Formats: sequence, C-alpha cells, structure tokens
Amino acid sequence: MTETNQLTLNDTSSELDAMLARLSIDQVRFVVARSEVSTDKEAAQNIRVSPESVKRWKREGAPIDETLRLLAHDGVVTALHLRKRNLAKAMAVKVAGLDDPDSKVRQGVATEVIEWELGSAVQKQEHTVKVVGFDLDRL
Repeated sequence: MTETNQLTLNDTSSELDAMLARLSIDQVRFVVARSEVSTDKEAAQNIRVSPESVKRWKREGAPIDETLRLLAHDGVVTALHLRKRNLAKAMAVKVAGLDDPDSKVRQGVATEVIEWELGSAVQKQEHTVKVVGFDLDRL
C-alpha cells in the first residue's frame, strides 16, 4: 500500500469514527443493518425500528447516509466503535452473575473476573513418561 493510500485510509477511519460518535446506538445499528440490505425500510425492519424513525433521523441531520458511505470503506472502525460503546453494558451483565442465587454461577463469574484482573492461577502438572525398551539401571 502506498503512503498516499495509507493516509487516505487513516483519514477515512478518523472521519468514520467521528461520524459514529454522533449517532445513537440504534442509528449505528441501522447503519450496520443498512450496509447488508438494499433498502432503508428493510434495514429498519431488521433492527425493529420504524422506517419513519429512520426518515426522522435523517431529517433531523443524523449523518446516516454519509456514515454508510464511509462504512463501505472501513467496517473495522464501526466494529471497534460498537465494541467500545457496549463494553460497560457487557461487563454489567457479566458481574451481575456475582449476585446469582446459584453458588456455581457466582463461583464461575468470580473466577472469571479475578482471572481477567490477575491472570489465570498456575496449576502444577505432573507428567509421567514411559519409555519402552530402555533400562534406566544401565545408566
């Protein structure tokens, strides 16, 4: 890739990230859905919002069409943006397991959270090797 192409790609990624930051979660979901179908109506139905909502978003100035154009160039930026926006929600769901009535679920979640922060516990393993046709007494 030439340096000019790399600069253009970086500019597009930055511009797309800025556009995504201006959209609501439902609008980002719509843009992603719209990139996979041929009409706004179908994309709206796929994410369970009304086509009228999409029309209103556009009338109110949400940069949906421009974001869609940029998305065609860099879907990775959109995926990373969605991941960042939903990390806190995912963590809240995960740690809610600490209050589960089932002690096995609580233990599992507790272990997972601890391992995220401290790393996995070291487990000692013993290995036995049997060598056929070899006499250790002869060494």
